Order: sequence, then C-alpha cells, then structure tokens
Amino acid sequence: MLPLTDTPAASIARLDASLLRRGEDVVISRMIKRSGASVKVDVPCRALVRTVSADEVAGTIVQNDLKVTISPTQIAAAGWPGQDENTVAASAVDPQMPRATDKIVIQGRERQVKVSKPILMANVWVRTDMIVAG
Repeated sequence: MLPLTDTPAASIARLDASLLRRGEDVVISRMIKRSGASVKVDVPCRALVRTVSADEVAGTIVQNDLKVTISPTQIAAAGWPGQDENTVAASAVDPQMPRATDKIVIQGRERQVKVSKPILMANVWVRTDMIVAG
C-alpha cells in the first residue's frame, strides 16, 4: 500500500502546483470524427517545456525537439477530446491521454507530438511526458 503522501491524487496535486509555478500555457489538439466530419478539438493545459539534452538525441529525436510534461488535470476537467466516432468503446487505451498523432501549440507555434509516454501510479494516470517536434 502506498503512503498517504504517495497517492495518485497527491502526485497529481504536486505536479499541478509545480506546473502552476514553473510551467507555461500550451494547447493540445486532436482531429476526431463527429457526425461523419473531421473536427479539431483543443484543450488548454499547463506544461513544463524544455529542450532535449545532447544525450537524449537518438533515432528520430533531434536536438531542436522539446520535452513536454503535462498533468491530466485540465484534460480530465475539459472531458477532452470528447466523443470520437473512431474510438473503439472497449479500447484499453484512455482516449484522453495524448498520442503521437496529436498537435501541441507552444509559444504560439503548432508542433507535432512525436512520442507520448503516460505515467500511471496505482493504475491512475498521473502525468504524461512527451517529445514534440521543435
């Protein structure tokens, strides 16, 4: 059993407080299908945005890419991305978790999510670390 200070809720609260102090505003976007039409849905979030370090450059990760950390708080509160006709109802993957096909606007510039790694604690989504095209 996790100590009370190491619960998923406590972890999310610490991340939210840190992002409020040190983070910046970003917008995550996804194209979904509604009533047969493609619709772009956005969710504003707080994020910690940093450049990748030299030792992280490998494969498709290049030096001008960015590391982005977000909390699930704003995404869950917004119910993002909403109902998508392409989402399989029984999918094991939470459709609210950012994915590599999503876009993110950082400092007014739209960028492509390259890698999205959701972090779970006791089976609860507590944060996502992403690599986005710089």
